[in-house]
Amino acid sequence: MELKLLRNKKKRHPLRYIVLCAVFVVFMISAFSIIASNNKQIKLKKQELESIKAEITVQEVKNADLRSDRDRSEEESRLVLEKAARVSLDYAYPTERIFIIVAGN
Repeated sequence: MELKLLRNKKKRHPLRYIVLCAVFVVFMISAFSIIASNNKQIKLKKQELESIKAEITVQEVKNADLRSDRDRSEEESRLVLEKAARVSLDYAYPTERIFIIVAGN
């Protein structure tokens, strides 16, 4: 009786296993390629985030300078503007004498 049971079993085709293995391999390759591309995008976004953080830091410093300029008194602002005009633009009051040194380094 046991022999009959063994003979009645369906034979499995080796082609079926080959197709299943091929599908599994294709699935794994596509999964690894998707993971690799996602990791690349994550790396690029992290670099972009770092550059934006650097820009934010620069802007915060500029904002702090502007706040300090805003909080100055009117007299301090006048002195800062006067110093900038004298140093960078070579301005002087009409009553001042200006000496130009010709010799020397």
